[in-house]
Amino acid sequence: MLKIGTAEYFESLERFRRHLPSGKDAELLILKGHLLVETLLERYLRQNLPHPDALADARLSFAQKLAFVSSLRSDPDEGWLWDSIRLLNRLRNELAHHIDSQRYDLIFRQFIDAVEASPELPVPEPPSEIHERLHRALFSVHEAMSHRVDL
Repeated sequence: MLKIGTAEYFESLERFRRHLPSGKDAELLILKGHLLVETLLERYLRQNLPHPDALADARLSFAQKLAFVSSLRSDPDEGWLWDSIRLLNRLRNELAHHIDSQRYDLIFRQFIDAVEASPELPVPEPPSEIHERLHRALFSVHEAMSHRVDL
Protein backbone atom coordinates (compact mmCIF):
# COMPACT_ATOMS: atom_id res chain seq x y z
CA MET A 1 0.00 0.00 0.00
CA LEU A 2 1.30 3.43 -0.93
CA LYS A 3 1.77 5.73 2.04
CA ILE A 4 0.77 9.31 1.32
CA GLY A 5 2.25 12.04 3.50
CA THR A 6 -0.19 13.80 5.77
CA ALA A 7 0.07 17.38 6.99
CA GLU A 8 1.19 16.00 10.37
CA TYR A 9 3.93 13.97 8.69
CA PHE A 10 5.32 17.02 6.89
CA GLU A 11 5.06 19.08 10.09
CA SER A 12 7.05 16.39 11.88
CA LEU A 13 9.76 16.49 9.20
CA GLU A 14 9.88 20.28 9.46
CA ARG A 15 10.13 20.08 13.27
CA PHE A 16 13.07 17.69 12.90
CA ARG A 17 14.79 19.97 10.37
CA ARG A 18 14.19 23.04 12.54
CA HIS A 19 15.28 21.58 15.87
CA LEU A 20 18.05 19.11 15.07
CA PRO A 21 21.17 21.06 14.25
CA SER A 22 23.76 19.92 11.79
CA GLY A 23 27.32 20.01 12.92
CA LYS A 24 29.80 18.23 15.11
CA ASP A 25 28.28 18.61 18.59
CA ALA A 26 27.27 14.98 19.18
CA GLU A 27 25.91 15.71 22.65
CA LEU A 28 23.52 18.36 21.35
CA LEU A 29 22.43 16.08 18.51
CA ILE A 30 21.71 13.25 20.96
CA LEU A 31 19.79 15.45 23.42
CA LYS A 32 17.68 17.12 20.73
CA GLY A 33 17.12 13.86 18.83
CA HIS A 34 15.97 12.21 22.06
CA LEU A 35 13.46 15.03 22.68
CA LEU A 36 12.12 14.80 19.13
CA VAL A 37 11.62 11.03 19.42
CA GLU A 38 9.98 11.44 22.83
CA THR A 39 7.50 13.87 21.29
CA LEU A 40 6.55 11.22 18.74
CA LEU A 41 6.15 8.56 21.46
CA GLU A 42 3.80 10.89 23.34
CA ARG A 43 1.80 11.64 20.20
CA TYR A 44 1.51 7.92 19.44
CA LEU A 45 0.11 7.30 22.92
CA ARG A 46 -2.38 10.19 22.60
CA GLN A 47 -3.58 8.82 19.26
CA ASN A 48 -3.84 5.16 20.24
CA LEU A 49 -4.95 4.91 23.86
CA PRO A 50 -8.69 5.00 24.49
CA HIS A 51 -8.26 7.44 27.40
CA PRO A 52 -4.85 9.12 27.05
CA ASP A 53 -5.84 11.87 29.51
CA ALA A 54 -5.67 9.27 32.29
CA LEU A 55 -1.87 9.41 31.91
CA ALA A 56 -1.64 13.20 32.01
CA ASP A 57 -0.29 13.35 35.57
CA ALA A 58 1.59 10.04 35.43
CA ARG A 59 4.99 11.61 34.74
CA LEU A 60 6.04 8.62 32.65
CA SER A 61 9.72 8.23 31.90
CA PHE A 62 10.97 7.95 28.34
CA ALA A 63 11.52 4.20 28.90
CA GLN A 64 7.95 3.77 30.13
CA LYS A 65 6.52 5.65 27.14
CA LEU A 66 8.60 3.46 24.82
CA ALA A 67 7.40 0.30 26.59
CA PHE A 68 3.78 1.39 26.17
CA VAL A 69 4.20 2.25 22.48
CA SER A 70 6.12 -0.91 21.60
CA SER A 71 3.52 -3.02 23.46
CA LEU A 72 0.76 -1.51 21.29
CA ARG A 73 2.54 -2.53 18.08
CA SER A 74 2.53 -6.11 16.84
CA ASP A 75 4.84 -6.10 13.81
CA PRO A 76 7.91 -8.26 14.58
CA ASP A 77 9.89 -6.37 11.91
CA GLU A 78 9.81 -3.29 14.14
CA GLY A 79 12.20 -4.78 16.70
CA TRP A 80 15.11 -2.81 15.27
CA LEU A 81 13.24 0.45 15.95
CA TRP A 82 12.47 -0.29 19.60
CA ASP A 83 16.03 -1.52 20.16
CA SER A 84 17.43 1.62 18.53
CA ILE A 85 15.21 3.91 20.59
CA ARG A 86 16.26 2.06 23.78
CA LEU A 87 19.90 2.62 22.82
CA LEU A 88 19.21 6.29 22.14
CA ASN A 89 17.70 6.56 25.62
CA ARG A 90 20.72 4.81 27.18
CA LEU A 91 23.00 7.18 25.29
CA ARG A 92 21.06 10.22 26.51
CA ASN A 93 21.14 8.86 30.06
CA GLU A 94 24.91 8.44 29.90
CA LEU A 95 25.21 12.11 28.92
CA ALA A 96 22.78 13.29 31.57
CA HIS A 97 24.03 11.22 34.50
CA HIS A 98 27.74 10.52 33.95
CA ILE A 99 30.12 13.37 33.19
CA ASP A 100 33.01 11.00 32.38
CA SER A 101 31.22 7.93 31.13
CA GLN A 102 33.26 4.86 30.37
CA ARG A 103 30.35 3.42 28.36
CA TYR A 104 29.40 6.43 26.21
CA ASP A 105 31.52 5.48 23.18
CA LEU A 106 30.30 1.89 23.25
CA ILE A 107 26.61 2.87 23.43
CA PHE A 108 27.18 5.57 20.78
CA ARG A 109 28.53 2.93 18.35
CA GLN A 110 25.82 0.43 19.29
CA PHE A 111 23.12 3.00 18.50
CA ILE A 112 24.57 3.91 15.11
CA ASP A 113 25.20 0.25 14.22
CA ALA A 114 21.66 -0.78 15.21
CA VAL A 115 20.09 1.93 13.05
CA GLU A 116 22.41 1.30 10.12
CA ALA A 117 21.44 -2.39 10.21
CA SER A 118 17.75 -1.44 9.95
CA PRO A 119 15.71 -2.87 7.09
CA GLU A 120 14.07 0.56 6.77
CA LEU A 121 17.23 2.64 6.31
CA PRO A 122 16.81 4.53 3.04
CA VAL A 123 20.48 4.50 1.93
CA PRO A 124 22.61 1.40 2.49
CA GLU A 125 26.03 3.11 2.50
CA PRO A 126 26.75 5.16 5.64
CA PRO A 127 28.57 8.49 5.44
CA SER A 128 32.24 8.34 6.41
CA GLU A 129 32.08 11.14 9.01
CA ILE A 130 30.80 10.02 12.43
CA HIS A 131 28.66 13.12 13.09
CA GLU A 132 26.96 12.69 9.72
CA ARG A 133 26.30 9.06 10.64
CA LEU A 134 24.80 10.16 13.96
CA HIS A 135 22.60 12.77 12.27
CA ARG A 136 21.43 10.20 9.71
CA ALA A 137 20.75 7.62 12.45
CA LEU A 138 18.67 10.14 14.40
CA PHE A 139 16.81 11.10 11.24
CA SER A 140 16.14 7.43 10.43
CA VAL A 141 14.70 6.72 13.89
CA HIS A 142 12.63 9.90 13.79
CA GLU A 143 11.40 9.09 10.29
CA ALA A 144 10.46 5.53 11.25
CA MET A 145 8.51 6.75 14.29
CA SER A 146 6.89 9.51 12.26
CA HIS A 147 5.65 6.88 9.78
CA ARG A 148 3.96 5.07 12.65
CA VAL A 149 2.48 8.24 14.14
CA ASP A 150 1.65 10.47 11.21
CA LEU A 151 0.80 8.17 8.28
